[in-house]
Amino acid sequence: MIRHFYIDNFKSLVDFSLPPKPERLGKFICLIGMNGTGKSTVLQAFDFIKQLMYGRMDDWLTVRDWKIKEILSHFQSKRLIAFRLEFEFPEFEVITWEGWFNPSRLHCTAESVKLGERDILEFANGVVTYFTNNLDNKLQAQDLSFQGSVLSALRLEKAHPAIRSVREFMRDLKSLDMLAPNLMRKRSRNAEDVGYGGERLSAFLYGFAPKTRGHVLEVFQQFYPQVYEVRTSSINDGSERLKDLAMVEKYSDGFVNARHFSDGMLRILSIVSQIEAKDISKILNENESDRMKKLFDIATRDGGLGIHHEYLALLFDEIENGIHPELIEKLMAYLLEAKQQIIVTTHSPMILNYLPDEVAIEAVILLYRTKNGITRCFRYFDLPSTQKKLKLLGPGEVFVDTDISSLTLEAESLRGVAS
Repeated sequence: MIRHFYIDNFKSLVDFSLPPKPERLGKFICLIGMNGTGKSTVLQAFDFIKQLMYGRMDDWLTVRDWKIKEILSHFQSKRLIAFRLEFEFPEFEVITWEGWFNPSRLHCTAESVKLGERDILEFANGVVTYFTNNLDNKLQAQDLSFQGSVLSALRLEKAHPAIRSVREFMRDLKSLDMLAPNLMRKRSRNAEDVGYGGERLSAFLYGFAPKTRGHVLEVFQQFYPQVYEVRTSSINDGSERLKDLAMVEKYSDGFVNARHFSDGMLRILSIVSQIEAKDISKILNENESDRMKKLFDIATRDGGLGIHHEYLALLFDEIENGIHPELIEKLMAYLLEAKQQIIVTTHSPMILNYLPDEVAIEAVILLYRTKNGITRCFRYFDLPSTQKKLKLLGPGEVFVDTDISSLTLEAESLRGVAS
């Protein structure tokens, strides 16, 4: 689980910490704030860091239709993007990964991984040095050609498992910050996730093992009990085979194609599919012997010490969009029970009202822009004014009853005292 995130020089995020120290992130995080304060930018920053672990930064920029200069902050003249993440895994001390990304070269020029206070990986001047499993031996590599993080290119079979866990966690992080109904209705090719906008939903579901697909349907029926079946099929479309999506409702005579699903149904189906996905769902269209071989490879990848499914982190932008208010309570209960670390943004006080007070105190983080345009944040219920109201009102009622402008002034005042 990510317990702290720092980034500098990414769009409006300048010397930005989430959350402000000494607090730490919990299993559920809810970002709130006015339009344009940087909520979506925070999700994009997480996705940027995730892509560093895969490399192929030019592909990532193409998918988002961005130019590299557009991710640099306009509020300072620095040329590097600095970042630091702290992780908590049950089997390790706190792990810290930090680096400095050079946009003109599309890769990190320096990085380090620490286990507690001990350096277990260092990359500088083109040379990477890292410890093996028992911290009793060091390995070196140099002259690596890569984009993103050096960890994207490094063979880690003999590396300390803490290093492998960081890489696997970040590679498994999923950002669904551009979910759009028009994209979720599309036919798609084979896929390992639903895509940023849900554009690969049909192919993602098509690739599920029958047991996983049945489980997804059971969870989906908690929101829409009238749905009897969710069906995917492979169809010819010119020179390629695409996956199509349809469902059967109990009072319907036949299948309803995804083109006619409601926005809310598609959004919840995408959320449920991504949360309930297991590694087995990545094994697509293979015979049994190949399937068993890949299952073995998954179980033993990186020496059997890879990341566990429950460490996955999922990011959702404006989680309430298109979903009927009566389903919001079910959705929040579902997200709070998810195994993964969940980060959402919202404009809805209803989302906050379905958070228990103890969760809201830790989870709700307000983002705002300073007079010079920089994004800052604070835990919403750390301020004296909101703490007082929470004794009498629910978290969402406090949100409705409080002027954000006055809160940002209060936060800046307390920030000045603290500094």
